[in-house]
Amino acid sequence: MHGSHYIVITAIVLLSIASVGGILTNYFKIPYTSMLVIIGLIVGIFHIFPNLKITPTLIYYVFLPIIIFEGAVNIKIAPLMSNAIPIGILSIFGTIISAVFIGIVFHFILDFPLKQALIFGAIITPTDPISILALLKNNAKKNSIDDNYSGDNNDGIKTVLEGESLFNDGISLVLFEVFLGLNFHNAGLIFLKGDILNIFKYVFGIIGISALKFLYESIGGSILGIILGYAVSFLMSLTIDYLTEIMISLLLAYVSLIFAYYLHVSFIMAIIFSGIVLANFGFKKKVSSKAVEVFPVIIEYLAFIINSVLFLIIGIEINLFKILNLWIISIFLIFLVILSRFIAVYLFSPISDKIVNKLRYKIKTFSQSINLNKRYKRFLVFGGLRGALPIAMALSLPLDLHMRSKIITYVFISVLFSLTVQAIIFDIFSKKKLKKD
Repeated sequence: MHGSHYIVITAIVLLSIASVGGILTNYFKIPYTSMLVIIGLIVGIFHIFPNLKITPTLIYYVFLPIIIFEGAVNIKIAPLMSNAIPIGILSIFGTIISAVFIGIVFHFILDFPLKQALIFGAIITPTDPISILALLKNNAKKNSIDDNYSGDNNDGIKTVLEGESLFNDGISLVLFEVFLGLNFHNAGLIFLKGDILNIFKYVFGIIGISALKFLYESIGGSILGIILGYAVSFLMSLTIDYLTEIMISLLLAYVSLIFAYYLHVSFIMAIIFSGIVLANFGFKKKVSSKAVEVFPVIIEYLAFIINSVLFLIIGIEINLFKILNLWIISIFLIFLVILSRFIAVYLFSPISDKIVNKLRYKIKTFSQSINLNKRYKRFLVFGGLRGALPIAMALSLPLDLHMRSKIITYVFISVLFSLTVQAIIFDIFSKKKLKKD
């Protein structure tokens, strides 16, 4: 069978399986993404698609732009700005502390080299906006979260979870690249000499360079996204054809990716901010009413197809028998990942609340910001699902990196648990517990 024929037939079969999965979710009452991963696991056992491989290129440059963009254009600027403090604190500081915590535990308990341990921490830290948005949308249709979090609090907790899940993807990818570039070759010699001054110079030199790279990539990507968002909004004002407007809008996701790649800034941050600007400026002032009506349907449909194929492939790619043979380390990994999320949420929520309470009556923007009470904290912890991005980062590791295969295996273990057991728990929790406000 020719390569092109194989690709077409594989795509048709995968979408057919996904359609069956969508029907089955109505009977088994579990999340759609979880059902797809489970079906993928079953299909993978029988090796029906021996040549089907998930690659970093496929995820980074084909799947993620549309998925991230769809999440970004659905974020309303008012609740985002109102809850900017909890979103910012959790997505920046929470992500950093989670990654470093996991890295330190891996270094000292599992005897991973420090660089590889930190890399694993950065890979497994990002929560998955795909799964979270899918669950929230499903529950919104069933009058759960949206009905309970509208009005005065501007869908507060939903906005915080969506916003944080999008932004911490960008932050985690930047951390991943920073840790990947670390060089500890001379560390042993410097520490053995015991020269305190040289030790401080070495440590703070690494921290300083890493911090500068982190700031450049994250802030640079954000600024690039804002510029491109406004530029494309202006470009759309030059046409009255709604189909052209929609085509330009969809291209923005990939244009942001290309510019970010050549400027060496975070493409995820660029896509997020370009999408937010487009939705809250371009689509409100610069485009036809027909484009405003049709675009959300098209982007949702494209994201749905990509999500369906992606989660099926993830299930197919995971070697279930290999993971079952590592059940002890699997339990430890699952506990560690959830614990890191718990620490990040419970450590930074009180700080966020303090800042919000101080600014609530001084700055009008924050007057509708939510406080992260116990129920919201549990919601954020359970909602910390892992998905496509950790797999893409793990598979993109250099082939000569020491312990690469172990890192990939451990990432797949964490993602499998997150997309099945944790996703089902979160789905139940978001439907029932959050109704009690």
